[in-house]
Amino acid sequence: MKKTILTSIGFTIICLVSGQNKTGYTPLDPSNPVIFGGDHIIYKGATIKLGPSAFFIDGQLSDEEASKYSYVFNSLNKAAEHITDGTEVSPMVLYIAPYVYWIDDPDDPAVRVGKNGQSPYGLIIECEWLKFFGLSDKAENVVLACNRGQTIGSQGNFTMFRISGDGTSSENITFGNYCNVDLEYQLKPEFNRKKRASAIVQAQLIYCDGDKIVARNTRFISRLNLMPFVGAKRILFDKCHFECTDDAMCATGVYLNSTMDFYSSKPFYATTGTGAVLLNCEVRLLTRGEQYFTKGGGQLTVIDTRFSSENATYIGWRDVVAADVRNYQYNVTLNRQPLIIGLRNPSSTVDLTGNKLLNAYKFEHLGKTTYNIYNLLCGNDDWDPQRMKDLVLTAEKESGEKYTMLPVQMTIIPAQEKIEPNPSINQLFNPARRITIETNKNDVRLTAKIYRFNLCELKDNDIDWEVSPGQESLVELKVSENGSECQVIPRNRNDETKEVIVSASTPSGLQAAYVLNVSPQDWSRRNSSSLQRYPNQKMARSMLLINWT
Repeated sequence: MKKTILTSIGFTIICLVSGQNKTGYTPLDPSNPVIFGGDHIIYKGATIKLGPSAFFIDGQLSDEEASKYSYVFNSLNKAAEHITDGTEVSPMVLYIAPYVYWIDDPDDPAVRVGKNGQSPYGLIIECEWLKFFGLSDKAENVVLACNRGQTIGSQGNFTMFRISGDGTSSENITFGNYCNVDLEYQLKPEFNRKKRASAIVQAQLIYCDGDKIVARNTRFISRLNLMPFVGAKRILFDKCHFECTDDAMCATGVYLNSTMDFYSSKPFYATTGTGAVLLNCEVRLLTRGEQYFTKGGGQLTVIDTRFSSENATYIGWRDVVAADVRNYQYNVTLNRQPLIIGLRNPSSTVDLTGNKLLNAYKFEHLGKTTYNIYNLLCGNDDWDPQRMKDLVLTAEKESGEKYTMLPVQMTIIPAQEKIEPNPSINQLFNPARRITIETNKNDVRLTAKIYRFNLCELKDNDIDWEVSPGQESLVELKVSENGSECQVIPRNRNDETKEVIVSASTPSGLQAAYVLNVSPQDWSRRNSSSLQRYPNQKMARSMLLINWT
């Protein structure tokens, strides 16, 4: 009886939609009906007028049907030829009906080769404020697809899209490179397609050159080098899903309420600048043994995130962790049990329990948890992708706590060293930068830099400096009056160079460290006068050691 009723309802919906679709159009997904009127569409009760900044795309339409209307297309590639720049207030929107849209012809036997030494791209788009909007609540119903990768249909790391422009966004979309993954499409099983090869190669999705990027209810499917809008300066992933192996995730992303399937141990190659943030995410670890976040290092923050795994034996930030790296976590679990990430390198993990720094990422107000996306992404231009500024300011006023303009990172650099905007990981955390200071010869002045998300610098004089326990006799610290600088004077009385870690912290919970080599006074300078006073070098050295100690 229930099945009969549901079938009747479905038939009624189809009839109603067909009746209103005067063009004879029938949507592929009757549960998300689209009414197509030629110069407009109706979706979820809203009438959308088609025009220069609003295109309708449906792969079901024949070339003849689509050609009747100026702003209607049956492929995304054809639509891309006619797009124009949008604005933040009025973006260029591609309304995409459920279908599988091949951005690159999967049946073309030709090998794709990039131009001018670049990776080969399926489609290059230059457009400000471009939005991909899928006309379905289920992101898996609107699929933008390719199936090429390094050495498999491509010479170089094939990438489906290269998009240049600020304000790119996606909603209710699947971006999939099915080189190493089977395409399964439930709405039309005849669209199913087996992966090109089992050997996992670099098969990429989207390289993006822009700021203020947003993906909502978007699925990113591939394996090696996933690249979901990699290159974005600021990007929010909200309720998104990711499937990948190594070197895959966006290094600057804020991942909110998202799910991740990691099929290998290092999903980030490295994070850059102020790093990546996971907020209220579900992460499935599908590897065996040890699981890490990065191959090349960089900062991560993991808040209210739940890991699940049948085979993970250890979860760390990186297999080899530099002594000056600090990452942050709060309320993290593995298989519903509390987890501290990176236990082998305890200094690399800062637990934010009880720290004011947690307010930069989340806060509780009137019994409700708010993830502080405004604080993270507002930058210096007040970007507010979640439209939550008023909520945050109200909570700030009513609670007496500070929830805006809060920092998320502190680094230590030599005072003479300049860090450019958006520095590479090698600038911030690179052992090659390590300075050696020599007793009675030179010293170094260290500067603490404090940043909001996206490397927006803040000034903070409330900084404590210290040397790691047991190393106090090797250096003397002289902190500047404003607290942001620390002069490190070597006092090494040993016969060998020692590694010294100078660290800084703030009352809110930020931490940073810098590693120095501290050497004793050079022997040739120490013994020059003694060689003149004593008849042989052995006696001179003995007397010097007595005087030195």
